[in-house]
This record gives sequence, structure tokens and C-alpha cells, in this order.
Amino acid sequence: MDTGPMIQLLSTITDLSPEFIREVNSTLKQEFYKPRQILHAAGQTESRLYFMTRGFARNYYYDQRGDEHTVKFWEPRDILFSYEGYYKVSSYFYTEIIQETELITMAYTELHDLDDKFPEISILIKSLLLQYQHEEYEKQNLVSLPAEERYQILRKKKPELFQKLPIRIIASYLHMTRETLTKFIGKR
Repeated sequence: MDTGPMIQLLSTITDLSPEFIREVNSTLKQEFYKPRQILHAAGQTESRLYFMTRGFARNYYYDQRGDEHTVKFWEPRDILFSYEGYYKVSSYFYTEIIQETELITMAYTELHDLDDKFPEISILIKSLLLQYQHEEYEKQNLVSLPAEERYQILRKKKPELFQKLPIRIIASYLHMTRETLTKFIGKR
């Protein structure tokens, strides 16, 4: 298992001591998933964080009417960190694997143990929480825009999504119907 890319990403956030790197590497595990596998279901407490080395995943939920809403996508070099899982609170979201995926994982219990030993952990966790807060803010701004503008922004920012994902998932992310999204794609 090559943990180099994960350690490299973490070292862009804060300096990592050799002892920290050694201890983190001793706790990591490698996992493989196939498309359509659910990592976590709503109502469960997430037990691990993940670093995606290869693949693609999404977070989604169902509203009271049963409509599906995609809230986030993960790509290689992303850390799937759940503050609900970290704080041992049941999740409201499903995490679904979209493409064959390879993940490096660490249990939140091990992360808590490392937090007692290394100051790097609190810096990394604060950074991840701020990053997720910023992403949630950007998503709220996106869905507040008119539908066609939402489509144009996503098309420009993440064109690869339109090759990787079914229309229904992109439409749920953009808070619009499949028909509306299909119409915008047809104008292109």
C-alpha cells in the first residue's frame, strides 16, 4: 500500500514529524470497492476516514418526499472525513461508490488515540473541518443561483462529471429535474 500521496497531502497542511508519519502508517489499511457499493447508510455512525487513491464516490440523502439529493463528490487525492463520524453521531447521508475505488482507511478511534499523542492531528482536523465548511458554503451559493447558471458553473468547473455520472445524479446535485438538465445539455 502506497501511503505517500496521503502523507504528501497532509504535509501541505502542516509539518509532520517522522514519529507521526510512522505511527499513522502503522494504523492505515487498504480497501477496495466496486461501483454501487454503499460505504455508509443514513442512520449509521461512520467509523473511519478514507483517503481515495483511485475511484469516485458521492454523498447523498433522501428528503421527506423520497427525492434523492447529491451533496458531494470525492475524487482521487480527496479525504473522506465525516465530522459526524469523528464525533460519533449518526450520519444523515449515504456514501456510494461510483467507480471501482481504492481507499486507504483509518478508524476514528485510532485517530482519537493519535490526537492524544501528536499536535498535528488537531491542526489536520481543523483544516478538514474548515475545508468542508467552505465546500458546503460554495454548494449553498451554487444552488441559490438560477438553474441554467448552476449548470453552466458545474459544466465549467467539473466537466468530467458529465462523462462519469448519470444525468439523474448530476441533476440531483444541481437541485433540478433530469428533464431540465437534459434541456440545458441539449443547448450546448
